[in-house]
Amino acid sequence: MSGEVERQRRFYETREHAHLQPRRDDFYAAKLVRTLAHAAGIAPTDRVLELGAGFGRFTFELLGHCDTVVALDLAPRALAELEAERAARGIDASRCRTHCADLAALEPGALGERFAFVVGFFLLHHLPDVADALRRVAGVLAPGGVVAFVEPNRRNPLFLAQVAFTPDMTWAEERGMFRLSAGGVQRAFAGAGLTPIPVERFGFFPPQVVNQLAAGRRFEAWLERRRARAPILPFLLLRARAPGR
Repeated sequence: MSGEVERQRRFYETREHAHLQPRRDDFYAAKLVRTLAHAAGIAPTDRVLELGAGFGRFTFELLGHCDTVVALDLAPRALAELEAERAARGIDASRCRTHCADLAALEPGALGERFAFVVGFFLLHHLPDVADALRRVAGVLAPGGVVAFVEPNRRNPLFLAQVAFTPDMTWAEERGMFRLSAGGVQRAFAGAGLTPIPVERFGFFPPQVVNQLAAGRRFEAWLERRRARAPILPFLLLRARAPGR
């Protein structure tokens, strides 16, 4: 495990990270997952590998769109809390399995299977080597499988405010969002032998608005319908397909 990855592991092991905890009324997380699942073509019978699952904020929403999730993360504490939440929600362990591992060390066959769908939420901008990570992801994709990530759009200024005013978010951990570009990820997909799918941009308001104001959610949907390809919209949906069927 590299020094950078070990530092990240300690960061997620030693702080509360309230903004990353799963909630049953998290409209923000539900929207991000719904958008990704629909765009990737995830069906209720599918099995999905979630990278950087953390405490499960997006994991439980994913389970509403697929049959099973394998939740991978490098922080044992985060996965232990995810498993406790799974049990509290009455979700059978067969539908949600955790795997503690560093993505940078992931090898084909390490998980005992290949996946038709590999997804991640706000993961890529934390990685020290995105190109290498995507080559490893390609090794666990089934033929014709789809990889899909939601990432922050560095052109949106609201992320600066979010980092500044959210407890447990730091510039040291989030600075990668200002380096990560859609074009760079598309090139990394191609370098991993995957076929990039055109980038989509969506969203508008931060979670504080989306989760608390139904009117805000409606207004956001209205804005998206009229500015679906606006370069400043906050979320990037980055996808690629493996060769095969």
